[in-house]
Order: sequence, then C-alpha cells, then structure tokens
Amino acid sequence: MIFHGHPIRLSLALLLLGATLCSAASKPYEETEARGHWYNFFIRPKKDNARDQLAYADDLRATGWLRSATKQYRLLTVFWPQAPEAPTAQISLARVLDARQKWEDAFEEYTYLIEHYPNTFTYNEIIQRQFEIAETVMTTRKGKFLFFPGFESPDRAIPLFEKILEHAPEWPKAAECQFLIGRAHEFGYDYDESVAAYLTLLVRYPDSPFAEQAAFRRAHCLKLLADGEPNNESVLDESWTAMNQFVNRYPKSEHNAEALKVRDELLRRRAQLAFGRARYYDTITKQPKAALMEYQDFVRNFPHSDAALEAQTRIEQLAPLVEKNEKAKVIH
Repeated sequence: MIFHGHPIRLSLALLLLGATLCSAASKPYEETEARGHWYNFFIRPKKDNARDQLAYADDLRATGWLRSATKQYRLLTVFWPQAPEAPTAQISLARVLDARQKWEDAFEEYTYLIEHYPNTFTYNEIIQRQFEIAETVMTTRKGKFLFFPGFESPDRAIPLFEKILEHAPEWPKAAECQFLIGRAHEFGYDYDESVAAYLTLLVRYPDSPFAEQAAFRRAHCLKLLADGEPNNESVLDESWTAMNQFVNRYPKSEHNAEALKVRDELLRRRAQLAFGRARYYDTITKQPKAALMEYQDFVRNFPHSDAALEAQTRIEQLAPLVEKNEKAKVIH
C-alpha cells in the first residue's frame, strides 16, 4: 500500500532516530544543527540549513535537474521537518514528481502534505490534482515496453480515490470518486466489491448526478453475479430487486429499455427456479405437503408465469391429499 509512508523517508527517519538515541547529549531542534554521523556522507543534504537547502533544490528544479531536485526537497523535509521552509519543500517535492509523471509517488507526497502540513496550501487545488492523478492511474496501462502495450490495472486507482474520500468526504467530486471506485472494481471483474461501492454512493450521495448511473451499474453487476451462480436464488432475487428498483425510480433513464429487458429475464429465471423446487418436492422426494407449499408460493409470487396454470392444477390435486394425511396423523 502506498500510504504506509514513503520507504526513503521512513529509512531516513529511522537513521535520524538512531543518531538521536546514540548521541551523548540531546540538543533542542535547530535548523542549522550539524549532524556528525557516518551516514551523512551518503544521505546528508547539500546545505547545512533549511533556507539554503530550499534555495539549492529550487535551483536544481529551475535548471531541469528534476531527479536531483526530488532528492534534495525530500532531504529537507526529513532533516528539518518543522522548519518554515518544510511545507514549501514538501509541495515542491510533490509537484516535481508530478512533472516527472511519477503519478503514485506524487499522489503520496500530496497526501503527506495534507496530513503533515495543513493550512499551508490551497486545499481544493491539491485535492483536485490528486483526483486527476487517480483518474490517470486508472486509465494508464502499466508495464509498457517497446511494442508491448502493457496491461490495464484500474484497481491501482482504488486506494487513491479512497484516500481522497478520507480527506474530503464532502468535496463536490466526492460522489464521482465513489462512482469511479465502483467502476475500477467492475473493470477488474470484482463484482462483489463494485456492488458494495455503488451501494455506498447511493447511501451517502443519493441526490448526486452519479446516483442514477450507480444504481444501474449496481443492478448490472448483481446480474453478472447471478449469471455466474445460476442456482443461487438469493443473488438472483437481489439482482431482480435492484433492477426493478432502478426501473421504478428512473423511468426516463437512457438505460430503461435495457433494464426492463433484463428485469423480465431475471423474473423468468426466478420463476423457473421456484417451480423447479416445487417439482422437486412433488416428483423426486415425494413430499406432498412441502410441494403444496412451494406451489402456493409460486402462484402467489409469479401469477403471470407460463407455469402458473400447471402449478394451480397441482395445488388443487395435492390439497385434498395433504388434508387427508394431516387428519390421519391426528387420529394416530
């Protein structure tokens, strides 16, 4: 996961902690404090105070040395995390990574900015940029090489959208974030998760412009789950219910004709399973009482089914037999 802390920042922080614990006498934080430890030869900033370090990193960035600028901005935030220059270095770090198209790294650094340096930047601007990065990650193929086009991996964007919602649940594009989480799961054939994501949108943002699409996508994904488990009545029932609710709530939707067709197909499949269960008790296990109850439920739930007449006929035939058997039990 990308939100457990940047590995470079974490490593540097651990080294700094070790230096503090091993020092003979602790000193209060000072911007210009020298760090005379053996590892400074490898990872120390180029300058000995935050102000000069920021100027140095800015110069690298201005002259196009973006990779070096990335390193120097990060070192500033590690060595002088409380300095006045630290928030500026942090946002510059994120923007340089952004410019280098290191999308997920940039998103992580924007997140670090939000969580560690609040009120030092324009909040909506940063959230909007994170949203754009998440969209890019969702639609960009991964693993491109020469003529190999790479492969789609929209699920990489899911934790990014989730992080945006964590920080800005009432942001104007929050509903769209939630919708895209559902779509990313759907593109990855994870229909259970997509159903849950769309339902979350409908509960949290029922009046958003994305509610109609979410309702249809949820019903569609439930239908796909039902297709994968043709004998699972609970999934089939839930799928029909979701599609029926969509038709009733959005009668003018562009998806209405398709939804009606799918709803009727699901109703037919539900009736087929219900009638098959009644026939099983009737002809296979020879349980007339159970068969009678199932036929009665069938007629009540599917009165317009092609098999409704046959079911009613069996009800009329089984009812006297079941009554006779019940009376015989009482006598004995």
